[in-house]
Amino acid sequence: MLKAELGYFKDHKLLIVVILAIALIPTIYAVTFLSSMWDPYGRTDQLPIAVVNDDHSASMSGKTLHVGDDLTKQLKDSNGFDFQFVSDHQAQQGLDSGKYYAIYKIPANFSKNATTLLTDHPQQMKLNLVTSSGKSFIAGKMSASGAASVQTRLNGQIASTYTKVLVSGLTQVEGGVKQAATGSKKLSSGAHQVNNGSQKLATNLNKLANSTLKLQSGSKTLQTGLGQYVQGVVQASSGSQQLSSGLKTVNQKLPALQTGISTLQSGSQSLTNGLKKTQPAITSLQSGANQLNTGIASLQAGSQTIATKSATFSKELQAFANQLTATSQQSGENATKLKNLQSLVGATQKAIASVSSATTTQSVNTALAAKAKALNLTAAQTQSLQAAADQEITTSQKAQMAELTPLLNQLSTALTNLSHSAATSSNSQMTGALNQLTAGASQLASANQKLAANTTRLHVGSQQLNSGLSATHSATSQLTAGANQLSSGLTSAAPQVQALTSGIGQLNSGAATLNQGLGTLSQKGGSLIAGNAQVTSGLQQAGAGTNQLATGANTLADGSHTLSSGVNTLSTKLATSAAKLPRLAFNNEQSKDFASPVDLAQTEKDQVPNNGTGMAPYMIGVSLYVCALSLNLMFDAYTPRKHPKNGFFWWLSKSTIMNGVAALAATIVLVSLHAVDGFNPVHPWATWGLTVLGAITFMSIVTWLNLILGKVGTFLAMILLVLQLGGSAGTYPIQLSNGFFEAIHPYLPLSYIVDGLRETIMIGSSAWNAIFVLLVIFIIFSLLQILHYTRLFLRMRRMDIPKEAAV
Repeated sequence: MLKAELGYFKDHKLLIVVILAIALIPTIYAVTFLSSMWDPYGRTDQLPIAVVNDDHSASMSGKTLHVGDDLTKQLKDSNGFDFQFVSDHQAQQGLDSGKYYAIYKIPANFSKNATTLLTDHPQQMKLNLVTSSGKSFIAGKMSASGAASVQTRLNGQIASTYTKVLVSGLTQVEGGVKQAATGSKKLSSGAHQVNNGSQKLATNLNKLANSTLKLQSGSKTLQTGLGQYVQGVVQASSGSQQLSSGLKTVNQKLPALQTGISTLQSGSQSLTNGLKKTQPAITSLQSGANQLNTGIASLQAGSQTIATKSATFSKELQAFANQLTATSQQSGENATKLKNLQSLVGATQKAIASVSSATTTQSVNTALAAKAKALNLTAAQTQSLQAAADQEITTSQKAQMAELTPLLNQLSTALTNLSHSAATSSNSQMTGALNQLTAGASQLASANQKLAANTTRLHVGSQQLNSGLSATHSATSQLTAGANQLSSGLTSAAPQVQALTSGIGQLNSGAATLNQGLGTLSQKGGSLIAGNAQVTSGLQQAGAGTNQLATGANTLADGSHTLSSGVNTLSTKLATSAAKLPRLAFNNEQSKDFASPVDLAQTEKDQVPNNGTGMAPYMIGVSLYVCALSLNLMFDAYTPRKHPKNGFFWWLSKSTIMNGVAALAATIVLVSLHAVDGFNPVHPWATWGLTVLGAITFMSIVTWLNLILGKVGTFLAMILLVLQLGGSAGTYPIQLSNGFFEAIHPYLPLSYIVDGLRETIMIGSSAWNAIFVLLVIFIIFSLLQILHYTRLFLRMRRMDIPKEAAV
């Protein structure tokens, strides 16, 4: 039967052409379709897209940003799309007319918004994309994909820029943290000092509060003092007026002063000359003073004699009195003792006469007269000097002599009476006379003591006179030298009187100014007192405030202690943080890596060089199914060319031709894709085998439908094609389809052809699962065909099969 089927082609050449055309349908379908979309992403540089740049530059951290211009420059250098840089109006017209498929519009605030990302109110940078998917959906998607790529690139660039700024800031922060750590240590030390200082402040403020109380008391005292001061100022003002008046008087007396100076100058010269003459006289006066001392020494010796005699007289008189009560036999002895007493009184009178002041005074007067003559003194001056010497030397002596003489007379009289009484032996009379003698002797001793004392004083005075004369001699020499200096000074002073007159005038003017100032000060005294009252009030307030300050200082001391502790903690934490901060040293490459730390390292394990290769499994399967439909329309799969032996051979004769055409079509399509589009599967022979298997599988399915249902079967085959186009996941993953296509996907033959060809063309792994399923489907539908042909054979056994049958 196969030979008959082949012989039929010899007799019908046109059928061969039809069969060959049908075999080329998959090639025409697949190659043409895939060629149109073989590498669309490799030709995006031919897709026109308009670019409108309205951006204006902006400044950030001292740098000028031109994000829009930079993006435009990058797009010019890019081969992604056919970018056309036009105005907004031109771009809109081109999009409407189909000249451009999309518009990339850079707004005017693009760069400005880029500078706000680290501010409190950041503004997002918006790259406006305008597409026209109605013109081309795929072009719109490509434009959007390109815009996304531009967006990603811009994000990386902006992030890189901000990364540089942030890294620079972090570097500064690192240094700042270290400085802060160092500073916090100093701050800790300072806080400790503040703590100590605040404690001292609290202590001193307490002292200040106490001192303020004292100051308030002192202010009150000052108030009182100010009143006295004002009164004193008034008195000073009055005194100043008196001073001014006195200065006027002094000014008037200056001429008289000049005259007096001249007179004094003349007198000083005379004094100098007189002093020169006085020197020899003073020497003579000293010699006379020595003679006076000699006389006083004699006076002292006489006074001592009187004293001795008086003492002896007193003793004798006492002894006489003691014996007066004795017997009359002793009267002879008493007479003898009376004589002795009279002898002692006489000797005493002689001694007194020898020390009488007349002789001494006469000697002194004689010496003074000689000295006065040497000094060229006048008679009156000489007498005055003698009188003074007489008074100084003999006043006491004369007085004592005046006392001694009557006493001695009384003693003499008493002795005479005693002597008579002794002669008459009248005891009573002797006793009375003896009493008078005793009293007189006592008075005589007392007077003699005074005489001795005055004599000593006279001696001391004489020595003082001698010393004074020596001093007078020395002073006279100094007086002479001073007189000379006075004369010289007066000569120099005469020219200075004029300067004194001028100075007094200035002093008079100053006194007037002083008087005026004191008047003003007197007027302001009231204000000063009022101001002090305000000070007193302020001190009271200050006292209250000082108490508050003291309380606050105590609080400050407590807080400063807490501050010191906190600063220590801060210092420790800052030092730790500074040590943990990363050390950053960035360059441009590092900043890019920091801005985009994740790099997409895509590893493509499959060999899919272009879109056409990726779509080939789907389009090859579809084209093979179309081939099966076409062949079943043009080739008679029902009528045998001769009477079949059985149903199997009937099927064999028809399926050999139809499956052969399917295999031929599969081979032609693979060879054509390789020749025209450069199709290179990973496993060529596996691809060819799977393609052939898929082709004969589709042929068996479509043929069976056609045999069973005729034209209805052809229609169902077309429905099956549509279902396979949507449910085979040839273009998009089945997960992206709806639930219906996901449900039918495992039961569609095209799903296994697509999966298997993906394995052999691109993935390179095993396709046995697809081969097994397709082989099972092929066998099933082949068996179904055999069963159908067998059933037809049984019906046609009695039929007369013509020799020739139409196709």
